[in-house]
Amino acid sequence: MKAFLKKTAIFGLTVLAYFSATSVYNYTIDPYGIFGNRREFKGIRPNEHSLKTNHVLQNPNRFNSFLFSNSKGGVLHVNQLNTAASTWYNMTYSLGTPEEFYKSLLLFLENDVQVDNIILAMDEGVIYERASAHENDASRKFVNLQEDKIQWEFLFLPISIKKIMGTDLDKKHIEHDIYTDGNYYANNAYETDCKLHENLEILDIPDAAPTRPLDFSSQIEILKKIKLLCEQRGIKLTFLVHPNSYDNYISSTERRIQFGYLLDVLENNGFELFRPYGAKLLGVSPCYWLDKHHYTKNIGDVILSEYAQQWMNRAIRQ
Repeated sequence: MKAFLKKTAIFGLTVLAYFSATSVYNYTIDPYGIFGNRREFKGIRPNEHSLKTNHVLQNPNRFNSFLFSNSKGGVLHVNQLNTAASTWYNMTYSLGTPEEFYKSLLLFLENDVQVDNIILAMDEGVIYERASAHENDASRKFVNLQEDKIQWEFLFLPISIKKIMGTDLDKKHIEHDIYTDGNYYANNAYETDCKLHENLEILDIPDAAPTRPLDFSSQIEILKKIKLLCEQRGIKLTFLVHPNSYDNYISSTERRIQFGYLLDVLENNGFELFRPYGAKLLGVSPCYWLDKHHYTKNIGDVILSEYAQQWMNRAIRQ
């Protein structure tokens, strides 16, 4: 009996020590930024969905124009569009979906945030990514930080050695801004003057066997909700289609074909789409692509320039 009690006590103390260490680590290191103890995120991705939403709600008069996108939109430095009348914030977060964007927009409006302009950026994730998949994902689930309560679930997440060690800041990494403009800043990713000796290759979409379109009713429904809400609130809305790389198209041809079908359906339903580079694909090179999925700020600047010159006045004055 004594031996059993001793083993039980040792086990209990071990468990207690583990959870104590875990809670101290998560609160002190604060890898997701939920406890407010970390405000810089160099090479580490916080829970942007929660932090950015909370930042806007805490500063309801600071911004009135927003970009909603998945991580591809991080290098669209929309603060470059700021004017005397418009102050932009980049609401990009990893794997963000239109359903989540709609809820964030509703939350802003319900809390008296002035919203004048919206850019909603899309890629094939509109079809294949589900907001429900983020409910148990610490880096993506939405936590209402306006509520005055301890986020216990974040205290007892497993310890990450990678997050303790940090990122080698001498190598390529992304700095995630939360508290200024919401942008992504790519460091050590490409040469500053790379455009002088790297040409952007613009390619045709290769031929592929046709496939049966999916049912896009749920995607169209949520995009219509966003469009209607903007119409009702007098918000200028632009639907941006992210450019795609040739390498990504080849590696996920079926998904890209389905996304093309969705865009056709949207246009047939009266959606006006901002499609920089049209239906072309872009060749991958370090100057223009961080990886085959994410373009660099060099492409982002071209997109924003075209938006400012041609689309800002054409965007739907809802």
